[in-house]
Amino acid sequence: MILFLLCSCFLISVFLFQQMKKSPSLARPPDGGWGWVVAGSAFVVNGLSYGLLRSLGLALPAFAEYFDRSTQDTAWVSAIALAVQQAASPVGSALSTRWGARPVVMVGGIITSLGFILSAFASSLLHLYLGLGLLAGSGWALVFAPALGTVSRYFCRRRVLAVGLALTGNGVASLLLAPVLQLLLDAFGWRGALLLLGATTLHLTPCGALLRPLALSGDPTTPSPSPLNALGLTLFTHPAFAVFSLGTTLVGAGYFIPYVHLAPHALDLGLGGYGAALVVAGAAVGDAGTRLISGCLADRGWIPLPRLLAMTGALTGLGLVAVGLVKEEEEGWGGTLLAAAGAYGMSAGAFAPLVFGVLPGLVGLGNILQATGLVMMLMSLGGLLGPPLSGFLRDMTGDFKASFLVCGSFILSGSSIYLMLPGALPPCHSAPPPPTPAPPEQGELLPIPESALISPRDPHSVPNTTC
Repeated sequence: MILFLLCSCFLISVFLFQQMKKSPSLARPPDGGWGWVVAGSAFVVNGLSYGLLRSLGLALPAFAEYFDRSTQDTAWVSAIALAVQQAASPVGSALSTRWGARPVVMVGGIITSLGFILSAFASSLLHLYLGLGLLAGSGWALVFAPALGTVSRYFCRRRVLAVGLALTGNGVASLLLAPVLQLLLDAFGWRGALLLLGATTLHLTPCGALLRPLALSGDPTTPSPSPLNALGLTLFTHPAFAVFSLGTTLVGAGYFIPYVHLAPHALDLGLGGYGAALVVAGAAVGDAGTRLISGCLADRGWIPLPRLLAMTGALTGLGLVAVGLVKEEEEGWGGTLLAAAGAYGMSAGAFAPLVFGVLPGLVGLGNILQATGLVMMLMSLGGLLGPPLSGFLRDMTGDFKASFLVCGSFILSGSSIYLMLPGALPPCHSAPPPPTPAPPEQGELLPIPESALISPRDPHSVPNTTC
């Protein structure tokens, strides 16, 4: 009955939204206004997707004990959820391009909630694979990319700051949900915890209702009939986006291992459940704090975005290597691990908004939804491999040291690929910019260094260089 009422309310809402008169096309993003409400909605969406997924690692030991399975087997629960969310993100982006982000995110919230609720009644690990992995992951695929892409469409000069604000929801939610989830596990067991998380994730639906459509002058007037164009796959034909894609895939192979195994790593080092939650919360504090700082610095235009992207990616990889090198403390409240996790969180937080902040300069605002979905898909290729590989290394070696060292090497490799983007390395000498650069709303796809990334009046511009 409750599900019937929810679906009925959703269908009525979609009907009313479709009857609304479309807003007139704008020449440029409003750079504020309702955009801050959209950023706040994306903040909650990010917290109830990646923030919750990061904290879910606290429940994996309970799954392993109840079903009598190995660490590698239980790691597939989070790995499948992460991979499905990111691999199916281009589908969410394509649906948003066709129907609008608002109804797609609302449907995604209902699907995610159902995934958690059904998983609470699991009788085998396979049921968790299907419920938390496939169903909840599919719902997350419909909410994150459309919400974040809508934020980018509402901003221009303060775009990276707005994206950073939206992505701060990850760290804030991890800070709050990690101790709360441990409390729920102690009080109600993993079944009760999943039921309550299912009720919490249903809040994704009203967040979707806040994503007011925005029409820009460069938007296509009719949907593309080609599936390749609808999914944005033609963007891979551009050399610079292909370079960006390769680097992002390598980064994804290591970036999400701490989401799954940071808490179990703390437990292996002798910390209790609340000590492990403190380590996760410490990483979340550093993550949340630096996302806004990174956005502010990027919008100043002092350092080109590709260079900042490579720098913060390298620091993230080094931070994870440091987490893996922490040894067990005999007395221990986990101060060393907490410090290493905080350093990792700060660097990872600075890196995250730059990945999505550089996309408008790569593809233009008209393709930002498809590009966001493709980035999520690329990271899923590594995200599907990383956590199970980490669990396998833990089962083989007895600890997570090798896991975090391998994870850091993946991120360092991806960051070195970003150095091939124009503007990532200092120029040999400056050359004058082209006389009539295209505005950022049309996109210039980071061409080979013969032209500028964005207009020289834009703080995100990359000057033309020759060697």
